[in-house]
Amino acid sequence: MQFIISSFIFFILFFFLWNVRLPMLSSVKETWIWNKEGAFGTFPPGEGEDPLKVLNGYRLEGRYYSFATNRFVPFEEPFKLDYALLSQGYLEYQKIGDEVNFYSDSGELFWKKPINSYPRSGYFGTPVLYLSGDNNTVFVLDNSGNASGLGELNGRFLTDYDFAQNGKGAVVLFSGGEIYRIDEKGNKIFSADLSSDKNESFFKSVSLSPNGSFTLVHFSSKKKDYLMILDEKGEATDEWELSQFYPHKIYLSIGNRKNSVLNSVDTVQFFKEDKLVWEEKKEKAGSVYQANFAFPSGFAYGLEKEIVFLDAEGNKIRKKNLPSSEFPIRFFSGKEPNTAYLETKKDIYQIRLFE
Repeated sequence: MQFIISSFIFFILFFFLWNVRLPMLSSVKETWIWNKEGAFGTFPPGEGEDPLKVLNGYRLEGRYYSFATNRFVPFEEPFKLDYALLSQGYLEYQKIGDEVNFYSDSGELFWKKPINSYPRSGYFGTPVLYLSGDNNTVFVLDNSGNASGLGELNGRFLTDYDFAQNGKGAVVLFSGGEIYRIDEKGNKIFSADLSSDKNESFFKSVSLSPNGSFTLVHFSSKKKDYLMILDEKGEATDEWELSQFYPHKIYLSIGNRKNSVLNSVDTVQFFKEDKLVWEEKKEKAGSVYQANFAFPSGFAYGLEKEIVFLDAEGNKIRKKNLPSSEFPIRFFSGKEPNTAYLETKKDIYQIRLFE
């Protein structure tokens, strides 16, 4: 009888509660991929994208390693290299020069162009931004070295730029407030002069959300610092004052839900739209550069000798310790959603975030 009553209660509860959605915890999967100096790695992960087929290569002490050819290509000053992270080939240029050469991953010269600006290729090389020596013009070219879309972006001293993780273009910010959001062909999505209603303003930092819909801008006005969120039309949806003034660029990330992370020399802050949710002071001040990255479903940032992972609402879901010899580090996106790569001084890891 007790068994029958217990079974009856179980089936009643199951009938009424089976459709209740329980909260799922986000999780992080980390896979070591590659040792940069030794040029060796592990087998590709059993699921998800294959890093050795997706990634272009990496730079290491005057050498460029191509995953496609499994070999190093040396380069020496005054020559420098730039390459798209998720497509093949590389650009050779001189910072003070008048020529840019594009090589295939096998080292074959594909084209040579008389260009006296230096390139930034982003994730897919569509478009490639060429920065002028005086930093007042950014030329927009395709991966064949031809003018594309708007052709050139002009402003009062370039301060920052960011590329869309989904390959849908880039955003370019000048200190005078001129901002350009362009698509993968260099065509205008929006442009504006953000200083038009802000006296004595100086624009310093910019970040794109993973889906490219939101732009986070950092600027100063009268010795106070602010953040501003622009929507996909370039309209300001949120603006708020920061707790302190930064005389330099700060490293920002903004998610697809308009939440954002600020990682500065002395603090980490998480904002839900324009509201500060939490702040973590650092034990000692670091350099201006601080690793900071937004997944479609979360965030990752460097904190002294740790890497911290957050879900989209700013809850900490994992920490990873790294020896100081591995810093500085950087994150960059893979091709699949919520897949990214962590590059340290010595190694490359694949990071997958599960929601």
